[in-house]
Amino acid sequence: MPEFQRKRNRLPHQSYIGRHWYFITICTEQRRPRLSEPQLVACLLDVLRGECTAHSMNVYAYCFMPDHLHLELVGLAEDADLIQTLKGFKGETTSVGRAVGIRNVWQKGYYDHILREDENADAVAWYIFNNPVRKGLVKDPRAWPYSGSWMFDWKKAVAPPKEFIPAW
Repeated sequence: MPEFQRKRNRLPHQSYIGRHWYFITICTEQRRPRLSEPQLVACLLDVLRGECTAHSMNVYAYCFMPDHLHLELVGLAEDADLIQTLKGFKGETTSVGRAVGIRNVWQKGYYDHILREDENADAVAWYIFNNPVRKGLVKDPRAWPYSGSWMFDWKKAVAPPKEFIPAW
């Protein structure tokens, strides 16, 4: 009987190198609501900043939901590396989680989508910012304390007229 092999769910590594835009979703282990603690989210953001700096990435949009994290990341250089950024982030934040009594912060893997030329980065960001509204946690996305951008003042920005609707 052949050994079970997990289906490869990533493009070749080279697809994740360079000046690309990415939409990422990382879920907590067993979708447990672990990401509602302000101090934990602040620590996770610090780790994310360090990993993004180390791998030439920036955060166009983020939203920490109780059981998952949405990111819109941008490669800033030809050697920007999404895979290494996320590997470092998940590894370091596992240590942060253990320090506050959470054994397993993240489930294995993550979902990624490389934005195509015809996809509007602002629309993807607003999809991310509106996640707490869609889940009924707030009425206005600006009221959610765990969203933001390192590249623009999103709370003063206007949502694009055409909504992003993920293919999945």
